[in-house]
Amino acid sequence: MKEQHSEFARFTHESSLALKLSRLTRSAVLITLGIGMYLHFTRLFLGTELLIKYIYTAAFDAVFAIPMLIVVVSFLPTWKHIVFRNKFEKVLVTVTGTYFLLSVPLHIQTWYTQNTDYILVFPMWFSLIFLTYSSLLVIVWSRLKIVR
Repeated sequence: MKEQHSEFARFTHESSLALKLSRLTRSAVLITLGIGMYLHFTRLFLGTELLIKYIYTAAFDAVFAIPMLIVVVSFLPTWKHIVFRNKFEKVLVTVTGTYFLLSVPLHIQTWYTQNTDYILVFPMWFSLIFLTYSSLLVIVWSRLKIVR
């Protein structure tokens, strides 16, 4: 009897932990997308030079990398708890994980270089594409069904 109880307690604890991790992943994705959208929106109105000078500083980018890193670390454990409504949703969530995985090194390098000039490589029209794509991702991630 005691063995069954401990097995149930372990399962319940693991399920609870997985659910908390999944919620953390969703929150980190939405926070990162929100910050990214703010930056790209601001870039369109202020221009890249003013954005780098006053807002997108090395300190800002270093802090910005933290929720992104949380997503990368927690994405795979969360994956098995997501119930996808359709293939489109599954593709968008997969692309989100891949996008964050590829973006983290770019943002972490700021910790070492103390320079955010790398965004000069991206043309201004990239911000329009990012804002459109991110808006769609915010909707998908907000509605995503996560189960134990």
